[in-house]
Amino acid sequence: MNARYFKPWKGKKFSTTKLLILSESAYNWRDNGKLYTPPPEHPRRSLLWNIRNFGEVQYFTQMNRALCGSKSPTIEEMLTAWNEYAYTIYVQGTVGFGARSRPTAKQFRDAGPHFLKLIEKTRPLKVIVTGTTLWNRMPPPSVHRRGRMAYRLSDGTLVWCLAIPHPANRTSGFSWTKLRKRIRRFRSARLPRRN
Repeated sequence: MNARYFKPWKGKKFSTTKLLILSESAYNWRDNGKLYTPPPEHPRRSLLWNIRNFGEVQYFTQMNRALCGSKSPTIEEMLTAWNEYAYTIYVQGTVGFGARSRPTAKQFRDAGPHFLKLIEKTRPLKVIVTGTTLWNRMPPPSVHRRGRMAYRLSDGTLVWCLAIPHPANRTSGFSWTKLRKRIRRFRSARLPRRN
């Protein structure tokens, strides 16, 4: 895929917070016997669907808990929390049918340049990368400093990243309460904007 496919969700306060949440991939699904492929608006649509249908999808259930600080957040709490972030999907297009479908090595490689263009355009200050598999397949960061990593934009601005365990991975010992603490520390950390 040569062109960017997914259009990121941007919460109302993203221009102030400059925080981006990045998930790995999206997949086809069936509903009432019909096969659906994620459309370009999938980041926004899936986010809003999962807020209205809290508990249906493990990834969003755990992220909503962590962002809201509640095991059973209300719709209003979830909307308020997500309005502080932009959200998008790294691999462009579908990875196949069902949640167990995995991106190919080529899909990961092809997504790298799109991600770099995205952060150049949207200019987040910090990115939360959901999944260490995704983090290990992204382009190498420009800066490594005291265990933290960042990408350098064309004007020298640094975009710092936090890689977290994938929220849908039940075998990794995932804890939304621990994740909440990590995200809060990352959000409040004073990191240099330039090298």
